[in-house]
Amino acid sequence: ATAVTGGEALAAPEAPAAAAPSYTVTVGAKGSWTHPDDTPAAPYLDKDGTFHFQQAHSLYGADDGRAWTFFTGKDLDSATRDGALSDAVDPAESRDRNNDTTWRCNNSPTGRESSYAPTGSSYAQKNYCDLAGVWVDPDTGDWYGLVHNEFTPQPFGDGLHYDAIDYAVSKDQGRTWTVKDHVITSPYSTKRGDTAAFPQQTFDYGDGDPRLFADT
Repeated sequence: ATAVTGGEALAAPEAPAAAAPSYTVTVGAKGSWTHPDDTPAAPYLDKDGTFHFQQAHSLYGADDGRAWTFFTGKDLDSATRDGALSDAVDPAESRDRNNDTTWRCNNSPTGRESSYAPTGSSYAQKNYCDLAGVWVDPDTGDWYGLVHNEFTPQPFGDGLHYDAIDYAVSKDQGRTWTVKDHVITSPYSTKRGDTAAFPQQTFDYGDGDPRLFADT
């Protein structure tokens, strides 16, 4: 580019060269992951600074697994399954277990509002719920978690279900849990076969699969 002044053409000054970056980023080979699950690993710190992560699955068949699983250790790569937490049972209700969440899901706030699929369905339960992220209150030490629900399966004879998000609290560092209430639910009906709400060939299945981030 040029500029003209007093009849003379002057060259515009060149832009200074960009400064060299003060850092570099190197990406190595993809590492292996030995603990795959349906709802992926979510890390958190306990009140004493202990590192944990949790993950979950809630499979559909009558004999399939449904569990909230907990790991602890130095970091995400080296942590191992915490059997004391992962296999914990509520002493007040033997059906309420971390390694079999069937009863917990069906008796949660969303579970109580759900209904079973028609006879012959591959969906054996009326609600499937995964713990999907934990935050520890630094003052009380209570564990709070979001719960992803898949409920009232095949509401219109299809292969789908409704989704909703609840929250759960543990006052004993993950051994027992109480699913307290809804966090996000569909603004529309979640009743089975509600053709008044959905008179055409589609329906709104709600919100699910959350990720929990707490700003304290």
